[in-house]
Amino acid sequence: MLDAAGRSQAGEALTARGLLPVSLVGSEPPDRSTRAMPWADLALGLRLLANLLLAGLPLDRALAAFAESAPEPWRRVLPGVAERVREGASLGAALSEPGSGVPELIGAVVQAGEAGTGAARAMERAAALAESIAGTRAALRQALTYPAILLVAGLASLGFLVVVVLPRFAALLADLGQSPPATTRLVLFGAELARAGLLPAAFVLAVGGVLWRSWTGSATGRSRWHRLLLDVPLIGPARRALATARAAGAAGSLLESGVTLPRALQHAAAASGDAAVASAILSARDAIVQGEVASRALARETALTPNAIRLVQTGEETGRLGAMFLEAARLEQAGAERMVRSTVQFVEPGFILVFGGLIALVATALLQALYAARPG
Repeated sequence: MLDAAGRSQAGEALTARGLLPVSLVGSEPPDRSTRAMPWADLALGLRLLANLLLAGLPLDRALAAFAESAPEPWRRVLPGVAERVREGASLGAALSEPGSGVPELIGAVVQAGEAGTGAARAMERAAALAESIAGTRAALRQALTYPAILLVAGLASLGFLVVVVLPRFAALLADLGQSPPATTRLVLFGAELARAGLLPAAFVLAVGGVLWRSWTGSATGRSRWHRLLLDVPLIGPARRALATARAAGAAGSLLESGVTLPRALQHAAAASGDAAVASAILSARDAIVQGEVASRALARETALTPNAIRLVQTGEETGRLGAMFLEAARLEQAGAERMVRSTVQFVEPGFILVFGGLIALVATALLQALYAARPG
């Protein structure tokens, strides 16, 4: 049995051993997502362990010292990692064990680095990659937090007015026998429609959510959905830039560790986080295996952004392909964060105007009805 990311990689490994593969049968990879470690904790742990190794501690002593200061998610997996190392496995192989909580990409970076620059530099490179991914996710969460708060607060305020305030106000007007103004009647009619459609809308959303999850749960559906997202204005360019940053960062880290380009692209596709981009990268990888130039194959498949492909071409011409992939990752990550922040700058005032306008309309309608109901 041979562990490999795919049939093509398995074939390459067997050929390197002087064997001629006749038939390759794949098996489903173990589920690594059930105990996935948060990227921030993963990055911190990798950095701590890298510093211990860079200080010159042997691997077993570094793991023992790391156990005393490791973040909580690491404490669950460290005993198993230390046991595998004592049995003779490399640190990268131990971290790549199913259920370790460490993404396959990080394990591959460590394993590749151990074969070249050593475990300390390999951990340092893996820590830098994890820190980059964790930083991107933190920046996106920070940018989207305030719009999310505005959305929830606005919907809650409107819901309170529609479900609680307006029905009681309508009953009060009915008891007074007053005929409300046209604006008030319009608002009350809208509130009644909203209440009547609340349950059907919730049912439709629930059914739609189940169908959407079922559709995107398949490889074909997920790829089509991600391809649709890439074509959406504002969202698509930012999503493509983020996917490019992840893929280029993974490819660059692996290439700098001594991994071949086809294998690096195999992991880069998985790291992209976008099924459509991953499919394009894998198609380009197949063409590269057949002898096509990397930048040309990536450009034909639109696997990365144009700027990233130009940097890849520069790397091919200068012999610094890994460094140019890393530079592309840095630039695309910064560009994606700028696009997200720019979009949020338009979304925030939009939410304020929409919810503020609706609440002002309701308040105006209520005040008009109160003034109309005053005696003589």
